[in-house]
Amino acid sequence: MTNCILHLVAFCRRFALFIVVLLLGASIGLGFFIVNNIAINTDIDQLMATDLVWRQQEKKIAQAFPQNTDRLVIVIDSKNPDLAENAANKLSSELQKRKELFKRVSRPDAYPYFLKNGLLFLSEKELSDILDVIIKAQPMLGSLSADPSLRGLFRTMNLAIEGLKHGEAKYEDLAPSFSIIAQTLESNLAGKSVLLPWQSLFSDRKPSLHELRKFIVTQPIMDFDALSPGAKASEAIRQIAQELGLTPENGVNVRLTGSVALNDEEFASVAQGAGLATGVSLFLVMFLLFLALRSVRLILPIIITLLTGLVATTAFALAAVGSLNLISVAFAVMFIGVAVDFGIQFGVRYRETRHACSDETEALRETARAVAAPLSLAAGATALGLISFMPTDYRGVAELGLIAGVGILIAFILNVTLLPALLTLFRPPPEPKAIGYKGAAALDDFLVTHRKKLLPIFGILALVGLVFASQVRFDFDPLNLKNPDSESVSTLFDIMKDPDATIYTIEILANSLEEAQKLAQRLDQLDQVDHTLTLESFIPQNQEAKLALIEDAKFVLDPSLYPLSIKPAPTQKKIYSTLKKTAYALKSLEKDKEAAHQLARALEKIVQKKDPRLLTQLDQNLITGIKLYLAQLRARLSGTPASIDDIDSGLRRNWITPDGRAKIEVYPKGNARNYKTLAAFTKAVRQIAPQASGAPISIQ
Repeated sequence: MTNCILHLVAFCRRFALFIVVLLLGASIGLGFFIVNNIAINTDIDQLMATDLVWRQQEKKIAQAFPQNTDRLVIVIDSKNPDLAENAANKLSSELQKRKELFKRVSRPDAYPYFLKNGLLFLSEKELSDILDVIIKAQPMLGSLSADPSLRGLFRTMNLAIEGLKHGEAKYEDLAPSFSIIAQTLESNLAGKSVLLPWQSLFSDRKPSLHELRKFIVTQPIMDFDALSPGAKASEAIRQIAQELGLTPENGVNVRLTGSVALNDEEFASVAQGAGLATGVSLFLVMFLLFLALRSVRLILPIIITLLTGLVATTAFALAAVGSLNLISVAFAVMFIGVAVDFGIQFGVRYRETRHACSDETEALRETARAVAAPLSLAAGATALGLISFMPTDYRGVAELGLIAGVGILIAFILNVTLLPALLTLFRPPPEPKAIGYKGAAALDDFLVTHRKKLLPIFGILALVGLVFASQVRFDFDPLNLKNPDSESVSTLFDIMKDPDATIYTIEILANSLEEAQKLAQRLDQLDQVDHTLTLESFIPQNQEAKLALIEDAKFVLDPSLYPLSIKPAPTQKKIYSTLKKTAYALKSLEKDKEAAHQLARALEKIVQKKDPRLLTQLDQNLITGIKLYLAQLRARLSGTPASIDDIDSGLRRNWITPDGRAKIEVYPKGNARNYKTLAAFTKAVRQIAPQASGAPISIQ
């Protein structure tokens, strides 16, 4: 091997100009090839081999339920439940119009089935408590049903004030409502479009997280040729939300998460990181070259050789695998880090030889003789180590191993061909002094003199390192590789505080709903399983007792919810007249009734402004909510049993295929982000259902 390299170096030295022109010309040609063919495949589904059993099962589920893939989830938060609901309605309506960007747009909690049967999903006690609150609000509901306007709202309030004066009501019961309405009016007077939280008026119960947080699930049209396939959809969502006024300043926070947002942010981070890492690597390489060689006529040939090798390796990558992926794009940093070492070894040895030998030809020959075996061994071992990644089922890693392994061989070949030719043409000057650092000579002497004392110390340090190394655990969760401060990840972690919103669920495809239900019952018996979901999970339990409670409430409330006549919309003059009367009535209360006087002051300001646009805004923000609330209340008090046949087609399609196959979702018990917990969960489920797939299986 050494003789072959000696002859090769001699040939390249003899025909240096020809070799340089040939290889650099080829490099330019490969550069054009790269520019015309460079591509990054951002489809993460192609990072794993497709013949794996769990991948095939995953693919079957994806084909059975295509609407559940590539999801971009919009999370809407507000401290006002009515505002959250209104924001979700407006944004989803606008997104459904953008057919060029979205295949599907849906609200999981807004299916008519849930709106109609929502009360049946409560426990009997929760249902009884809520119905009691609604019945207590019957007078207000009846008045507003007959006159759903600002006039109706404040006439109802006038009646309440009269009842207060006659001892028929307590101020403590009305004060919270006075305060809430006053705050809403003040916000609108200040130029903010704030909705009146009607649910808070009817109950002092603190809104639940489900009421304050709404979800919109979208499936954008993906562009896998782009670095961020879902970027257009994400940008459109943010722009539309901004145009609709869904901003923190208006009490609404809109965030994006889901697989599309998570992957887009990761792709952008990888691209930015790869470019930065490559640039930093090149800078550090030049710095090391300066420290080691101290000669521009030595450094430039090595840099040219390095860049030529990088171009050739990139061209090979595109020719061999077609496109780079999220993993294989890291080959550039690996190539630079290893390939430059070959050039440094050749250059340092050449400097040392030139100090002892003034003849350039002889110095190049002796350098080749000295580095032939070490470089061959290093290149071969490194290349084999990288190429050994190829048998893995992880396609991304396999491609990285192939590209980087071949790149190391390319770097080795160029360092014994192009580099000697360049050194011949650049003709570095002889070295007048021995190479090395005089300041480090004392350290060398110390190490040699005290080697017997130092070796045991290093041995002890090695043993300590082994002890700590044995405690290292592989972090299998790719979620931990993502930036926790990015919007998509931080939002996901926030959502996952709710155990029912975990992403670590296992999915199983059964041949029928009956088979799915039987399998779910078996899985529910496992200690590692918290619960399972099938389509039948959406049928409320104990319906008979709950329907009886609803029927009783309906008997009391129906006359109020279905008035014999509805008053026509009032004129602005009548509205102002009603507001004046309400303000006067509130001011007539004792001065220590601060909430009442606060509301009176807000009403007086509205009357004084006489702004038609403000009145229209108030009607929208105060009355729209009660109209929606009354409509939903009428539907929920319909009092009919719920069955599978009642489930909306959209919701049904998320769990049942057209040919009758049914999906089961299995939820882990305990902290699913703990490796042992997730491993035990996965093992237990697969013993019963080997055909299972999902995140817990794919990440292990």
